[in-house]
Amino acid sequence: MYSFNESDLTSEKSLWDVYKLSRRILPSTFQVIFVLISFIALASNSLFLSNDQSIILADLRKWSEMGFSFSITILGFLIAGFTIFATLSKPKMMLAMMDHTNKETGLPTLKYNFFAFMKVFVSYISFLVIYALIVIFGQADGFISNIVSYLPGADCVKLIIIDIVYAVVGSSFIYLLLLLKSFVFNIYAIVMNMLRWEYHQD
Repeated sequence: MYSFNESDLTSEKSLWDVYKLSRRILPSTFQVIFVLISFIALASNSLFLSNDQSIILADLRKWSEMGFSFSITILGFLIAGFTIFATLSKPKMMLAMMDHTNKETGLPTLKYNFFAFMKVFVSYISFLVIYALIVIFGQADGFISNIVSYLPGADCVKLIIIDIVYAVVGSSFIYLLLLLKSFVFNIYAIVMNMLRWEYHQD
């Protein structure tokens, strides 16, 4: 009845396998440019415009705590919403989607749609880990600060690390917000596809 093998449905054995395949789904040009501009603006501020590195460091720690709270809260809502959505989806429709190939990525349409969601989850989890590491190890007189102090040119290395991480953490907020926008649109698009399926079935 279907052209695909049943084992194709469960060919991914870990979240890493899912992430590797989800990289075929490229971000929009707007998303790339907006995040890049944010990164450059923040890097310029920390490297050239700011005269007080202690303020940059304080902002970095505050942003990391905010990012951790934001990410873990939003991730919970996203997973709950996705679970409800996946439960309500019709198996016959999903199998038909598995039998169809997305031309842009070469992925089955079913996995293309689900990988779009998984990519959002993986990104939130990844930045959640980064925020947590900064909160735990990046405090005053913390592990990172003490380790860096033993390196040659410790002060210079410390400034570079702070400036880079400051720009990464700040621009990650923009990235995560844009992913949230994409997630909402993907829900809408798949619901419309479900309705088209029902239309043709009738």
